[in-house]
Amino acid sequence: MKINTRRMTREERREQILNSALNVFIEKGYNGSTTVDIAKEAGVSEVTLFRYFDSKKQIFIQAIEPILLTSLKESLFQSKDMEPIEKLEYILRERISFLSHHHAVIKLILMESQINPEVADFDIISQITSLLKASIKEAGIDLEDEVFSLRFLMGSILSFLYLPKTDDKEIESYVKKLVENISR
Repeated sequence: MKINTRRMTREERREQILNSALNVFIEKGYNGSTTVDIAKEAGVSEVTLFRYFDSKKQIFIQAIEPILLTSLKESLFQSKDMEPIEKLEYILRERISFLSHHHAVIKLILMESQINPEVADFDIISQITSLLKASIKEAGIDLEDEVFSLRFLMGSILSFLYLPKTDDKEIESYVKKLVENISR
């Protein structure tokens, strides 16, 4: 049996540390995690960890940032040429699917934004709400009570943090019913 002795590239090692850090943060929270925990999980020394990152805060932010920002930018790009109702349905499907697949990380971010706003100043709720509000307006859906409707949609989306679903057909069906209810 041949053992792979190839050294990781700098970028591979960085990604390994970030993935390990995310596991530690999800398990212990930001305050409960240490750089020693992260280094141990990544299989590196703490000295090596600090060759890549200046602080635990930097590790946290760089671990969660790609998940949030890439996803939101992708959904906006993918839906730009769609018809308004189709765009709204797409965004709802994508957000629900995203939350279901990344529920542990999103719960971590929401929890940390309440406890440690300086490390999790991503206002994910406002970002999603703004996106939905613009999509509803663009779809020409006249909301009698906009605040209620946005809360209804956000509550529906956020319920997938605690009751995640990964079946696309189930999510599709749910989104259709949701859009029917707000466009009446």
